[in-house]
Amino acid sequence: MFQDMRMKKKPIFMIIPMIDIIFFLLVFFMMNSLQTVAQKALSVQLPQAQSASAPVQMPIILTLDKEGHITLDNKPVTIDEASQLMKQHMTENANAAVILQADKQTAHGQVVAVMDMLKGAGVKRLAIAAEQKG
Repeated sequence: MFQDMRMKKKPIFMIIPMIDIIFFLLVFFMMNSLQTVAQKALSVQLPQAQSASAPVQMPIILTLDKEGHITLDNKPVTIDEASQLMKQHMTENANAAVILQADKQTAHGQVVAVMDMLKGAGVKRLAIAAEQKG
């Protein structure tokens, strides 16, 4: 009797929910990998801080390596070019956040010069990237 009931009822394979889940996972991993690529594109050794945290929105990333080379969103620029690009970006979006990733072996004067350039360009929200200790 039980075998007859199993044979009559065919299994239902619902593919629509499975496609939804697969697309959700695909989008999740794509967004996660894009965030990782933006943060880890250049190899700089960040100094460590107890209160280091990750920003919520996608900011402009300005990287300063130990030789003093400036990279703005993974594009090598001079300090004058960076100033012009930042002024242009700040006129478009005055509340844009900027993350300064300076190598821990970069000269202090170079970091101060870049921070002064950012202030002159109109940057109001500046964060200095650091790795968490531990």
